[in-house]
Amino acid sequence: MKLNLNKAAAISLVSAASLLMGCVDTEKDFYDFTHRAKNPMGDIVAPEGFDWAMTSTVKLTVNANDEFGGQYYYVIDVFDENPVLSPAANLLGKGVAKKGEAFTTELVVSKAVQTIYIRQTTPEGLSSVRAYETTSGTINCNFGTSSEAATSRSMAMTRGFVDMKAPNKDDINLFPKAAPKGIEQFKGWGFASGKSYEVKSDIKQIDLGGTSNIKLYVTEDLHLDSQIYLTANSTLYILPGITVTMPQAANNGQADCLISIGEGATLTVKGAIQLDSNYKFYNLGTVKANDFKCTNNSFFYNGGTAKITNKLSGENGGSSILNEGTLTTTDITTAGDSHMINRENVVVSNMTTVNSTGASWENSGEWITENMEISAWNDFNINKCKLIINKLLNIHEAKLMNDGDSYIRCSNLSMNNALVELRAKSLFVVTEQATYLEHKNSSFGFNGTGDKMALLKVKKAIAQFPNNTNMIHYSGNLQVVCTDHPAKKVDDWNTRWTMAPSVEWANSPTIEIKQTNCNEGSGTQPTPPTSPDFPVIVEPSEKYSLMYEDQWPLYGDYDMNDIVLGLKGLKYSLDSKNKTDEVSFTVTLQAVGALKTIAGAVMLDKINASEIASIEYGKSTRPTTFDVTSSGIEKNQRLAVIPLFDNAHQSMGKRNEVFINTQTGGSDNVGEDNFPEIELTVKLKNKISGSYFNISNINVFIIVDKAPKRKEIHMAGYKPSDLANTLLFGKNDDNSSGNKYYVSKEHLAWGIIVPQQFKWPLEYNNVKNAYAEFEGWVRSGGTKNKNWYNKFDNTKVFQNSRN
Repeated sequence: MKLNLNKAAAISLVSAASLLMGCVDTEKDFYDFTHRAKNPMGDIVAPEGFDWAMTSTVKLTVNANDEFGGQYYYVIDVFDENPVLSPAANLLGKGVAKKGEAFTTELVVSKAVQTIYIRQTTPEGLSSVRAYETTSGTINCNFGTSSEAATSRSMAMTRGFVDMKAPNKDDINLFPKAAPKGIEQFKGWGFASGKSYEVKSDIKQIDLGGTSNIKLYVTEDLHLDSQIYLTANSTLYILPGITVTMPQAANNGQADCLISIGEGATLTVKGAIQLDSNYKFYNLGTVKANDFKCTNNSFFYNGGTAKITNKLSGENGGSSILNEGTLTTTDITTAGDSHMINRENVVVSNMTTVNSTGASWENSGEWITENMEISAWNDFNINKCKLIINKLLNIHEAKLMNDGDSYIRCSNLSMNNALVELRAKSLFVVTEQATYLEHKNSSFGFNGTGDKMALLKVKKAIAQFPNNTNMIHYSGNLQVVCTDHPAKKVDDWNTRWTMAPSVEWANSPTIEIKQTNCNEGSGTQPTPPTSPDFPVIVEPSEKYSLMYEDQWPLYGDYDMNDIVLGLKGLKYSLDSKNKTDEVSFTVTLQAVGALKTIAGAVMLDKINASEIASIEYGKSTRPTTFDVTSSGIEKNQRLAVIPLFDNAHQSMGKRNEVFINTQTGGSDNVGEDNFPEIELTVKLKNKISGSYFNISNINVFIIVDKAPKRKEIHMAGYKPSDLANTLLFGKNDDNSSGNKYYVSKEHLAWGIIVPQQFKWPLEYNNVKNAYAEFEGWVRSGGTKNKNWYNKFDNTKVFQNSRN
């Protein structure tokens, strides 16, 4: 109501009430308890049971990953955003924990906040963050365990990989030291099946024609003018220390042949080597070629040095390449159903490629490549030691596994519908930028699959398509270290990426991975352990706006500006048991859109009056019209009730009852710098949980009439004080009953709390007109338009003292 009429005037003017602009009902209505005002929201009726709350309560339990047996405390902080990625994240709560002493609290969070982030700081000063959805209302966070199933390093061999067996280097049937005595000299003709021949330097061509099962022993340096041609089951032995050169070795004959290069021997092929039909090529010396191609179940084993100028490839038919020496090339490709294993050193100056569903790639040594590409829905790629990609690692519709204690480093990473599995204590580092395209399945992305946490370090991550959902997913027993990463949300309805509760996020690694031959180590740098300094100061960042209609139990005009308050600055100090005995907060008077005297007070719904030691006011003075005890709380109240102000207009420096900050350019408007702030410090006789002072338990209300028993107006669902006139419950438009307070017969409210700073409607502007999504929020019972308060009509809300 905007006009203050006395009772006599009200009786005489009741018939003209509808003609008064801004006057919804006269005071006559207050004495006719059957009178119903017109619904200010038109035909809008909220669902029964709608609590009007824009916040929800979460019961939180956090167990620290205590590695010191309870000797020190860990600090627990709770935020509305990931503090690693959002330095301006709002602190929701804080406490300490250690072995056997969990941090438990009740958090109040905006319903628009679907995820909270819990940060653990160890006694060594190392911090990591976990994310949890708030929908269940109960969160149990244990930094000591992963909430997802884990697999261990023992899963090194997976279906689809092959177990290649290296030839026995001491087997003289495979690697003879000399030619058998008494064998004939090879002349290029006149040879017989099943016999052995010695090849000397005068031979310029080896062509076995149609005779199979022949063994040739090269005992002198040899320079061939043409390629060799072996027949089925034949063998060419290049004995230790011997050098052989030839133009090429493609199409090397029929099935089950063997070329064996002894220690210190060298085979130089100026063209290409191609193995076919169960062909075996064993090297303990040095092999050089422009290209080396393996097809049709052939097997290339390098136990010495292999220098391939252009490309080494496994093409098809189950061909296999096993390196236990040093191998260098420009490109390596694993295609078809071919398989490749490295157990020592591979250096690729350009590209390593796995581009077939049936192929497999395995590294148990050190593999250095300029670029690497894995594609074609290939699931069989595993690094068991050290993989270094100097430029780009591109994983497209494929899977890469990093085994326990192993290491992958790349400069840039591109992923699309890919899965990277990181096993226990493995480390994956992107030194420059990770580009994520799309990962439609939540099982894609990065997954820590070990019984101990793996580590992913990314300097910078970007979304190739910024407005798409399913950019990337992080899951399993995994810690992510990345400070430059796209925001989790595209908007309030779409999530760009996900992070499982088991995943931790950190500025720098908190898990230690030791430096080994297979791992460059996490670089974790803990400080000497110590407990935090007590008391621990807690200053949650939340700010609330509280708006009231002053006509209860009748409707008002629903511009929600008769009294506008701000609540901020909650602060308390905790001991090692997460208890406090002193709490402070500030209530700010921001607008008065009523033309009547209105007082204000706050009731602490979980604090008995007998528990209050004292109430201290900061810059403001204690209100004088309230009857208070020596401790500063209102008398005759079971719960602690603290006076805020006697007269809202006077508190804002006005002698008359005028509109303040509800009209554009109003002469009585007050600048933000001059808003009266009531700074309260509540000192208790005994220590309590700091959560007793969250917004669900801070019951701020206004008083519009003090006699004979005062008329209090509270937020929907908040209970009245012991001095309230409860005879008005159920009268006129009110429908309060039982534990349901200050809700109308259309389930509307007389007061709302917005969990942020709020631009209240200008005078005579219904909140539904100033905020277009407000109606949908009300009609849905709060399930839709949860952040309706962020979208407003600039012409219908108060901007500042000048607007």
